[in-house]
Amino acid sequence: MHAPNARPALPLPEHEPAVVLDGGLFVVDANRRWRTLHLPFADRSDLGTMVFSDPAAASFFLDRRHEEHDVVAALLDASEVEHTREAAQATADRLREHSPRFEALWGGLRVRQRLLDTYAVRHPDLGDLTFDRRTVRHDGLTLRVATPRRPASLLLPLLDHLADRPP
Repeated sequence: MHAPNARPALPLPEHEPAVVLDGGLFVVDANRRWRTLHLPFADRSDLGTMVFSDPAAASFFLDRRHEEHDVVAALLDASEVEHTREAAQATADRLREHSPRFEALWGGLRVRQRLLDTYAVRHPDLGDLTFDRRTVRHDGLTLRVATPRRPASLLLPLLDHLADRPP
């Protein structure tokens, strides 16, 4: 996991997938359920790359467009805060270079990140899973917690049996 600025991590719940991101959308901390939920991704240390560049995104996100807009909105929000501006801009510049889709969205609509939304994924071992996702910002960090809806709530404990690999 990437932690450019040493800051104390926000507390993570144990039983719901949860991640802490910095202003550039790099993973500062993640619990085991978040890591195993996102196993299909080659690199789980950078949310922007996961959504815009990783081939797994095409089949993993049930509504990839929603996730793309979410990344753009998070970077726009972070670019308006003095102590996260530089990290957000660096990530946006990198994504603009490597993703025409990001470039188009970045130069288009001005969207705001939703603090409550739906996160829907297709896990290769568990199938389609839907979560209520909440986002909390604190001291330049973003905590995202995904609370499973049924039937995902019944399947989520199976993540504990999947082998985790380093990000």
